[in-house]
Amino acid sequence: MVLNILKRVSFLKGMSGKEIRHILAIARERRCKAGEIIFLKEAIGNNFFIVKSGRVKIFTSVGTEKKKTFAFLKKGDFFGEMSLLGGKVRSASAQAVEPTELLVISRRNFKELILKNADFTLKLMHMLVKRLHSANQDVESMLFHNILGRLAEAILGLSKDKHSSPIKIAINQNELAQYMGTTRVPVCRAINTLKRSRVIDYKRGQLIVLNAARLKSIAGAG
Repeated sequence: MVLNILKRVSFLKGMSGKEIRHILAIARERRCKAGEIIFLKEAIGNNFFIVKSGRVKIFTSVGTEKKKTFAFLKKGDFFGEMSLLGGKVRSASAQAVEPTELLVISRRNFKELILKNADFTLKLMHMLVKRLHSANQDVESMLFHNILGRLAEAILGLSKDKHSSPIKIAINQNELAQYMGTTRVPVCRAINTLKRSRVIDYKRGQLIVLNAARLKSIAGAG
């Protein structure tokens, strides 16, 4: 089962079964409760993580109130590589959103993979470039888009791996505001605007996309 999960990890696709089994052999498992902090920003980074099950939030905090959520990671996603590649400390914090199982690879074993497996290294670099591109898009959105366009973009980003019809996203308004890098009040107003236009519905912490085409149009025009 774990081998099948690793085969679905984007940056491991195309690697041989032998190579993936080696990664599995050097990893240990860690179980986290909902709300458990996996690591904090500025902590020394000693491990690389792959999500076996559950959901993980990557975020940063400024003071006690301001937070920015960078990503929600699901089964097959990875995190924790930045401090192992470019520095000693974590650039953001990680928290289990729900009961989560992780595969954990130590700094030493991660470094060995980088040095001895060129395919692994190239695939990892490819994923890092994609994440950098996504970060650049976030900055552009924050600089040039209004709150309605930013909300539409955020909803599209959160729904890109959803396959239900209609698309449903479990997220509260505080989490959504942190994902957008803003506060709850303007997000609440933008949600109500989209609700009145029948683009989305939102109730009891669940956001439902009613008109994906219109949502894309708002994101593009934001």
